[in-house]
Amino acid sequence: MNELTPEHVLGELAAIAFAEPGAERGGQAIKVADKLRALELLYKHLGLGDGQTTEGVVIVDER
Repeated sequence: MNELTPEHVLGELAAIAFAEPGAERGGQAIKVADKLRALELLYKHLGLGDGQTTEGVVIVDER
């Protein structure tokens, strides 16, 4: 097992966030919801935005 470090966790999140939907990671297909959650966690970790709600944001799946 790999050592659990902040860098390892961030790397795994980034891999999921930027993977193509349907690509396999760890034996499971990446879903759009997985990507969105990983992006949300990275966004919060990086301190982006002002913490306001995302009212009016529309997510389009262009598959």
